[in-house]
Order: sequence, then C-alpha cells, then structure tokens
Amino acid sequence: MRSRGALIGVALILLFSSLSSGCLSLVMQREIMEDIREEPDTLEKEEEYRWNVKFESDSIEQLQYTNNTPVIIDETASKMVITFVAEFPYSNLIEEVVGNDTNEIRYVEIKLWEPGVKESGGTPFWEIRATQDFPFERWEVSNLANGNWLVEIDARGYGWNAPIDQFSSHDQFELTLVVHKPCVHFAEIHDTGECTDLSDLQSY
Repeated sequence: MRSRGALIGVALILLFSSLSSGCLSLVMQREIMEDIREEPDTLEKEEEYRWNVKFESDSIEQLQYTNNTPVIIDETASKMVITFVAEFPYSNLIEEVVGNDTNEIRYVEIKLWEPGVKESGGTPFWEIRATQDFPFERWEVSNLANGNWLVEIDARGYGWNAPIDQFSSHDQFELTLVVHKPCVHFAEIHDTGECTDLSDLQSY
C-alpha cells in the first residue's frame, strides 16, 4: 500500500500539471497516472447454472417439471464442468413390483445441445436419464463450440409431505453446469473478488 506522503506528492504533481497549459499538462497527467496504475490480474471466473429440484405435494399426484435454459459460450471459455445426482426413494423396490412402468412415471431426462445441432436434427452433446437413485457424478469437457447452447430438462416425480416427517418422501435431483472463463481484475476499479470478463474487454 502506498504511503500517505506519496499520495500527497502525486496529488501536488497533478495539481501543478493541471495549472500548466496545453498538451504538456495532458501528457504529464497521463504519464503520472500510468506510473501509479497497478498491472491488472487475470483470474478464472466460474459462471454457474444450477437446478435443484425437489418434488413436493400434499397429495399422491404425479408432478411434472420442465425447463429450457440457454447457456452462452464465447471463445474465451476454457471448459465446462457438469455434475448430477438424483434420488428416487424406494425406486428399486417399486421397480421389482410393477416392472418397467416406473420408467415412465418417475424419471429425470437432461439433454445439452451445442449451437444449431437440435435445429438440424443432430444428437445432443451430452445427455442422461435416471429412473432410480443416481450417485453424484462429474463430467469435464473442453474445446467448446462458440454460441448459444441449450439445456433441456424433462422430469416427473412424487413428493409426499406426511404429517409425521419421517414418513415423508420426495423425488429430487440436482444439476450444475459451470463454465470456466477468464476475467480481469483492475485494482483501481474492482473490489476484492470482482473482475470484468475478458470477452467484454475484447469487444471494445
């Protein structure tokens, strides 16, 4: 941190230069400001998308959940990290009793589309379908295409809020998608932890 005396000195120099005339004043001020400006730091920013869905109801009716979310990827993005976990209580037991029918009434299906692929009739970049408990899993991908990606979620499940909490049961899942991209921290304008996306600076 600069001393108080140094800052006062800079202020006096700026005052003197402002009293000077013409281009000399502007040149002096610019050179002084360049000398005291700190070099910017390049940080890695995590842009997170999260879906934490818990089916809740006071009846035994089946519940539906759908969601379509665009995800913008630019040329500065280095990688994408996907995590997923799902819980369908007693799904193994019910599957044994009623067979494959439970795949149609309790499930979560997720598709991640690259730009323009869905419209052209292609296949998803990444997809998953769970009809029973699915343990936490993580995927990491790079070499991402620039443009508007799309996350599609289609899910059905049950949520029962029983008078006695121990007997309550809820289907639920959590999906996170984190895009890693660089950002620039300028000490003169940013607080700690704040930064500006490198892609925003390149657009100027």
